[in-house]
Amino acid sequence: DDDISVDVVSIGCLVTVKDLTYNEMVEYKIVSSAEADPSRLMISNESPVGKALMGHKIGDVVEIMVPDGSIEFQIVEIKK
Repeated sequence: DDDISVDVVSIGCLVTVKDLTYNEMVEYKIVSSAEADPSRLMISNESPVGKALMGHKIGDVVEIMVPDGSIEFQIVEIKK
């Protein structure tokens, strides 16, 4: 698979986000729940983070509710 830029987050995408709270970059792979492996940053499209990112595009800021409160991610890059 060549890294192909895509417009919106969907299953199979590598999504680079900037955590606006900690000013850190994180790359997630969005996968089906059967393939999910959070320790390898492979998150399900049904997880809180995956669900929040789905359908968004580069530049979008997404607020995600997590057990500790909420986090804000800005989508920096989307590849397939």
